[in-house]
Amino acid sequence: MDSDSPLPRTPIEWFMLAPALAVLNGVVLLATGHTLFESIAMGVFYGFAMAFVVLLLAVTWNVLRNRNDASDADSAE
Repeated sequence: MDSDSPLPRTPIEWFMLAPALAVLNGVVLLATGHTLFESIAMGVFYGFAMAFVVLLLAVTWNVLRNRNDASDADSAE
């Protein structure tokens, strides 16, 4: 593996942002006047929901990119 190549990003790696998004949402909800219980519950729910949306976008991006790579390889033959 070349040291200059970027690290591969798979969709599941993007979903691993969920805990960070949950904490960030919880902090924002606390700062906007929600109770501790509300901010934890809503932060976890919306953090994982946002991570799921990012996961779907990453899957779509990979599928479209791989389809274009496959069509380029077919045209080169």
